[in-house]
Amino acid sequence: MNKPFERRPVLEVTGFSLKFSRDPKVPNLVDDVSLSVNAGETLCVVGESGCGKSVTSLALMGLLPSPPANVVSGTAMFDGRDLFAMPERELADVRGNRMSMIFQEPMTSLNPAFTVGHQIAECVERHRGLKRAEARAEALAMLRLVRIPAPETRLDAYPHELSGGMRQRVMIAMALANRPQLLIADEPTTALDVTIQAQVLSLVRNLQAETGTAMILITHDLGVVAEVADHVAVMYAGRIVEYGPVAEIFDDPQHPYTIGLMGAIPSVGKREGQLATIHGSVPSPERMPKGCRFAPRCPFVEARCIDATPPEKRVNDAHRVACWVAPVETAHAMQAREVAA
Repeated sequence: MNKPFERRPVLEVTGFSLKFSRDPKVPNLVDDVSLSVNAGETLCVVGESGCGKSVTSLALMGLLPSPPANVVSGTAMFDGRDLFAMPERELADVRGNRMSMIFQEPMTSLNPAFTVGHQIAECVERHRGLKRAEARAEALAMLRLVRIPAPETRLDAYPHELSGGMRQRVMIAMALANRPQLLIADEPTTALDVTIQAQVLSLVRNLQAETGTAMILITHDLGVVAEVADHVAVMYAGRIVEYGPVAEIFDDPQHPYTIGLMGAIPSVGKREGQLATIHGSVPSPERMPKGCRFAPRCPFVEARCIDATPPEKRVNDAHRVACWVAPVETAHAMQAREVAA
């Protein structure tokens, strides 16, 4: 869908590496990650649990303790400034204001000792300098905006008095209260049932279309990705293994890991053959493979995959993949190898 916003990068991350140790022998937990997102667009970051998605988002927000978290290299340019080099005082002015985050579990993200109206109003007072009555009115307007029933009553409710879907809407209201340029959403619908999930995603898309906010959506749900993404970054063991427009990632996946993810999507219609599986598990941070981190699980593995990190290849100007054997044949080829094995 064409959006009436200038396609300028709101955030550009280049060569970002992170570890929780200063020992040079310890592998980077997040390694050489590069990504960008434009105004009014959505970048989905997908991958298994433990691949580094949430750690990357927390690093961008400046919410990782340092030490032990240590940014080894890279930049994160936001509105002409490097977030990783920004003093804490300046970052505190940006965080929750020009860039916001929706966390995965609202029950642990909202303060149980304060009403939801107080928490939204506090965010507005802190960054926009409104008086208490004005901030309360703004909090009420945000609850209406996120379609919470009876917002005048819910304004004075505590988090435990709301359902999971309503708490997540409160988190969205708080994140959008200051009209941020960038919104990072860390699996915002994981704990919600399918109906509420659809409502929350529709709400976020509509608000995004109205405000031009850029969004990084972290998820493992490829159905959500197909519905909301403009671009997709596939992450495995701390590295971006494939990156491109959502249509190309779904129609022409190039990395064996991406092919495995696509092959494991169940179909509602008649389907021939077996669902693909990805054997094994994500390596632990202490035992990262020397070369390609996916090599121990890859059906296309070669000797060079084990010994050396694969270079990034350009499928085209917008689509890139980090794999020695790309371009691979098709998803069907991988399924055939899996079944034969």
